[in-house]
Amino acid sequence: MEALGIPGVIIPIFQYWSPRASPILLWHEKNQIRHTMKMLKTFACLLLATTVTAAAVAKDKKSGRRKAVVETAAKDTTVDSLRNKSRKPYESVITPDAETVRGLVTLHKVKSKYYMELPYSVMDAQMLLAARVSGISNNRDIIAGRMPHDPLLIRWSADDDKVYLHTVDCSAVCDSAESIAPGFERNKIDPVMQAFPIAAVSPDSSAVVIEVGSFFASDQKPFRPFLDASPLAKLFGLRESMQGKFQKEMSGVVSMQAFPENVNFRTRMVYTVYDHPFTAEMTVSMIRLPETPMRPRYGSPRIGLFNSRKVKYSTDKDYLETVRYLERWNIAPRDEDLEKYKRGELVEPAKQIVYYVDPAFPDKWRPYIKAGIEDWQKAFEAIGFKNAIVARDYPDDPQFNPDDIRNTCIVYSSTNVANAMGPSWTDPRSGEILQASVYFFHNVIELVHNWRFVQTAAVDPKARAEVYDTETMGPMLRYVIAHEVGHTLGLMHNMRGSYAYPVDSLRSPSFTEKYGTTASIMDYARNNYVAQPGDGVTQLLPPHLGLYDYYAIKWAYQPIFEAKTPEEEVPVLNRWIDEKADDPIYIYGEQAIFGATDPASQTESLGDDAMKATEYGIRNLKIVVDSLHLWTAYPGKDYNRTEKLYEEVFKQARRYLGHVMVYLGGSYRYYPMVGSDQPAFEMVSKQKQKEALNFIFDKLYELPDWYVNPQLEKLTRPKNEDVTDYQMSTVRTLLLPGRIARMETNAKLTPEDAYSASEYVDDIYNRVWASTLKNKPLSHSERMMQYAFVQSMLRGIDALDKESSLRGLTDYPAEDEGAFWPCRHIECGRHGNGFEDQMTGSTRATDVQLYATSLCYNQLRKLGKLLRARVQSSTDELAEHYRYLNYEIEKALEKGL
Repeated sequence: MEALGIPGVIIPIFQYWSPRASPILLWHEKNQIRHTMKMLKTFACLLLATTVTAAAVAKDKKSGRRKAVVETAAKDTTVDSLRNKSRKPYESVITPDAETVRGLVTLHKVKSKYYMELPYSVMDAQMLLAARVSGISNNRDIIAGRMPHDPLLIRWSADDDKVYLHTVDCSAVCDSAESIAPGFERNKIDPVMQAFPIAAVSPDSSAVVIEVGSFFASDQKPFRPFLDASPLAKLFGLRESMQGKFQKEMSGVVSMQAFPENVNFRTRMVYTVYDHPFTAEMTVSMIRLPETPMRPRYGSPRIGLFNSRKVKYSTDKDYLETVRYLERWNIAPRDEDLEKYKRGELVEPAKQIVYYVDPAFPDKWRPYIKAGIEDWQKAFEAIGFKNAIVARDYPDDPQFNPDDIRNTCIVYSSTNVANAMGPSWTDPRSGEILQASVYFFHNVIELVHNWRFVQTAAVDPKARAEVYDTETMGPMLRYVIAHEVGHTLGLMHNMRGSYAYPVDSLRSPSFTEKYGTTASIMDYARNNYVAQPGDGVTQLLPPHLGLYDYYAIKWAYQPIFEAKTPEEEVPVLNRWIDEKADDPIYIYGEQAIFGATDPASQTESLGDDAMKATEYGIRNLKIVVDSLHLWTAYPGKDYNRTEKLYEEVFKQARRYLGHVMVYLGGSYRYYPMVGSDQPAFEMVSKQKQKEALNFIFDKLYELPDWYVNPQLEKLTRPKNEDVTDYQMSTVRTLLLPGRIARMETNAKLTPEDAYSASEYVDDIYNRVWASTLKNKPLSHSERMMQYAFVQSMLRGIDALDKESSLRGLTDYPAEDEGAFWPCRHIECGRHGNGFEDQMTGSTRATDVQLYATSLCYNQLRKLGKLLRARVQSSTDELAEHYRYLNYEIEKALEKGL
């Protein structure tokens, strides 16, 4: 009884009739007993009603719905009161001339107003509410076809006067059988987002009518055509997303559609943006979710699959448990095919995944677009499903709406953005993917063209063309689409895919023909820049699907019939991972968002040795630079294209060296399980780090010799300053306090193979000041790199004066800048353990001061002695260089630092 909140009510009553009680009772005691028994009968009736209601609620919760018990119980009373309410008759609101469409709910247009006739049968059914851009006047930030905001999980309720739209939060879960469930529910009620006055009641009293046009065409966040402001924009000086002032009088609903499970409203949203008119047409969809959610499958940090985080409240554990529901389609055999499936026969799933291809794509590309979609069929066939994923043209049906939330489409956008994206939208209760889109931005073709040229023109004459033929461009677009479709199937980026293959294997025609460049097309591994002229390699692209991709589809989609709950699936899922834990092909590597620290998980890299791959890549770049003026001598054209590709070569070289830089203070990331010998981090060996540092300096000093090409310098803008800026920026990047701190942290974790911060900085010192130490003349590059070294040391002790000319030296992105086909799934870099997973050790401010400040101070003192000596022994021009640097150092040290 105490569980129902009535402690001590029943027990005292029973005490009156205990054998231990006196048989002699006074009259007033008997009267009290009669009164008490009357109360008990009344209470028993209430208790029975409460128990029945609670049982109904519990049963309903098991089906995934959260009932508003009071509202539902009072339904008949509400209808009676609505009949008697003094409001307009139905016929005077929904007039005979109204336009009406029927489906999940009935929609009416009466003159300029839009009404929804909402049946009580769908009150409290859980739905998704979403808005998609159907047309837009300025696609700088967002294109037609895209959803600016995540769909909302909603439900409806009503009282005598109003209908209420509730938002539903299912980020926390609690089993209805738990004793704590009532308390959980009291603290998780669904807030009201909007209230609608009841305009009329349907003639049969089964539904209420509300005006909704003003709501769906309002400036509320779910319906706005603007992206949310990025918290990173100000932090990194990025362009902020557009925002506008809403023009209500020019906005409104323009059309409506109704289907059995959803309804759509087309709206016109007018704003003023930067003092200019801005208009977007939106499709607002409301779709009913399955009454019984799909059974979730729990995710794991050891495999790259999108998931949604849930906090699980339970009395089984002494802590709040975090579980992660995989985001995946509901792929299962039909009931009639179940036994065939279990026998190993291929069957079609009960629900196919259908991708509709935008008719805006040119005919010459369409076969490759469809092939990129259906490449994934083989992965599903490997787990027993045929035709699980199919590509179709838009149907010749006036009711078909590509912006309908039910339809998954490959959308073309005419924009100069070089990008492609593949988001999906899920049932937040279960993780079931309900709809997805692939957005293909037109200028992605320039991006893939430039990649192909720079990375493979040395070995592939067709890559040197100004315009690629369909046989060259088509397979590259197929790869772009297949990668994005992989995201819509739930696969995250796997940046470790290319690391699975030895570098020298990428020079083998037979190996590359079979495996391509990577074990996963969810990696950023583009073209084979390792293959050399004469190797005979002709397959220069990633595979249609990698071996890891088959494995990830199995892990997400293969039914586990012996399990009845998500918890029972976990041992099987873990076993699948454990079976392949020692095979590099199947090891997952997350995407780094704020700079890579794992040499095995990098964007745009190839092979298992970044130094070897970079050596081969630069050899090919030298060939490209030497012949670029000939390959781009297009008749009747200027040299703009030549200059563009010349700059792309430089970007590619920086990218290669950025891969090598990750070895410095780097570590290999793993996700150990209880009982395994695998560490969470395995530090890069001291020998490998020292090799990488020397390799970087060798390539920095060589860069001007092969990149600054006299022939090209006559035709384009001189590149000497670009090279110098990059050399200086690389030195500063190598000496960042965070990297120094990480070096020291890693050294303490592996004392037997420690590459300490002091030794690391000494090695940089010896390379930057090598000629000075030998009292030799300096090249221009050496002088500028010495400036950068002193600048970094002064910054390390926070002693760089605002007026110092060293402060004004341009910072240049030294590492992989990440701006290549930014499909920008930031979730790929989070997984479940936060950004901290990308760091091998702490880089808090106190650690930076401890490891870096004193080290920089000692370096400045040592350097000052060297510079003073060289001022005396150098020529006038060189002595002035040394004198100035020593001046900056002495000025800082005089402050007592």
